[in-house]
Amino acid sequence: MREQAAFEARTLVRQSNVCVISTISKNLAGYPFGSVSPFMSDNEGRLVFYIAGIAQHSRNLSEDSKVCATVFDAAEQGDQNAHARVTIVGDATLVPEDECEALLARYERQYPEAVSYRQAHDFALWRMDVKRVRYIGGFGHIFWIEKDEWQQAQPQWDLNDEANMVEHMNQDHSDANRLILKLTHNIEAQDVTMTTILTDGCYLRANEKNHYVQFEKHCLDATSVRKELVRLTKAAREQKAELSTI
Repeated sequence: MREQAAFEARTLVRQSNVCVISTISKNLAGYPFGSVSPFMSDNEGRLVFYIAGIAQHSRNLSEDSKVCATVFDAAEQGDQNAHARVTIVGDATLVPEDECEALLARYERQYPEAVSYRQAHDFALWRMDVKRVRYIGGFGHIFWIEKDEWQQAQPQWDLNDEANMVEHMNQDHSDANRLILKLTHNIEAQDVTMTTILTDGCYLRANEKNHYVQFEKHCLDATSVRKELVRLTKAAREQKAELSTI
């Protein structure tokens, strides 16, 4: 049950693009300060933020690394308390300079609008190391998830390898991107690009929105990723063929 809860919590985080981020206020000492921020998650389940140097969060984190991020499944109607939410508690630090370029390239693939931020307000990447996770999947479905339960096995590729895989999919298999998006999210779009590949899924971007595609199994090497993308493409083509006969 705990393993399933951790899976559900990670999936909700993967499916989300924004969170409520809370830091310890420098201006109002000791008080939490919250705001809404885009974020990206990595293979370890850490969260990555791209924050302006003039932002309150940058100033707060420079004084106190403690941070909390809350992701929730927004209810379109009915009781919000019946919907899942994840609260991630940890410490955020600036991403080391030697990692910034590759990580920022990934962030900009997911959020193309961030490209313009390079020249504005001294934006910087902050990465949140997870200490503990609180998951509420609905009434009575409540868990504390420990750090070792949250983290997953690391892949055999790095960010540069991932960028090459993404480029290959976009240049040589753009049709597969469109098919997979239709299969998994029932969205038809002409311009579909893959932005990110993780061990448990990938992101497709269409109509200025990111869509998470869950893999059937954990992929720790490039061969496993290729097989999973082939499986998804085949399933999408079979679905398309079935619909065309109706």
